Amino acid sequence: MNIYNILKWYIQNPRLKLLGILLLHITQRRYLSIAMDPSLACNLRCRMCYFSNPDSTRWLHGVFSEEDIQQIAKAVFHRGLRLQIGCGAEPTTYKGLSMLVKTAHDYGIPHISITTNGNLLTPERLQELTNNGLHEVVISTHGMDRETYEHMMQNAKFDLFTQLIENIGTVKESHPALKLRINFTMCAENMESLKNFYNVFNNVKPDILQLRPVQDIGSNSYENYSMKELKNQYDEIINPLVEYCQKNDITCLYPEKDNIDIVEDENKRKKHINTTIEMLPNFHLSPHSEWKKEFNPYEETFEQYSKRTHRVRFIWKHLLNPYREDKQENMTKAFNYTIK
Repeated sequence: MNIYNILKWYIQNPRLKLLGILLLHITQRRYLSIAMDPSLACNLRCRMCYFSNPDSTRWLHGVFSEEDIQQIAKAVFHRGLRLQIGCGAEPTTYKGLSMLVKTAHDYGIPHISITTNGNLLTPERLQELTNNGLHEVVISTHGMDRETYEHMMQNAKFDLFTQLIENIGTVKESHPALKLRINFTMCAENMESLKNFYNVFNNVKPDILQLRPVQDIGSNSYENYSMKELKNQYDEIINPLVEYCQKNDITCLYPEKDNIDIVEDENKRKKHINTTIEMLPNFHLSPHSEWKKEFNPYEETFEQYSKRTHRVRFIWKHLLNPYREDKQENMTKAFNYTIK
């Protein structure tokens, strides 16, 4: 399943989106995008991440047991269209990662992906994950040259990053369906390093590249959230990179120049119906201390959880009156990505 082709044809009408979700839900079809952090730990201390804050790491702990994974799978995986492993923590710190991928594959989830900094992903482990059913490796990076990479991603080694790219190229020779995605978080300090993208990926080209402006997620050591440098260098750096992707059959997710302002301008961060729609298919699980109070797979299935939380009633309410601003409590920092 090519999830990016689906995104390109994504329905724009809010009511049609909600109706589609409702139909998939009541007919018990797959529609969930399951996001999971099996371990709340990370081997790096990236400046733009909350793991760079010692106060945050004091409460960022917890790990799913193999029994937890099997219960979660039994309760939810039959409704999963996609499983994203690694949503803020580092999935390769989890010893049972291969087991988790195989379990998801055995339950028939069509798209299984891990988001990782990649510094712990050895060739042997990468091969095992792919053999077990992994469809995509998403590498999160904040630099395209050694100095920038190791400055922005403390404890990381640039050589491990570049070697992983080569290792993925080798694995793709026997598993050509495996996708490589690069998530690059753009900020004033690392924009210039993007010029080295062409050298890093000279031999092995990514299948997908996402260019995303830095956002303030709070509780980290980073302070410069100005979009000035991104806009100043947009025509010199971003536009040529987008054109390169088009010429080399790389799917590129990037913000239009005008949309960068949305990150910086609080007044443009509007509450809207898309917030509700984007929330509904997403099902996040992480082993924080009280995770079973939100959803306990030992006691209920996803269907029972949906009944308890009145999911169908919630969808109908927004279908009939989708513009109730007073009921929209979630403020999105998202902005529209162009997909080419």
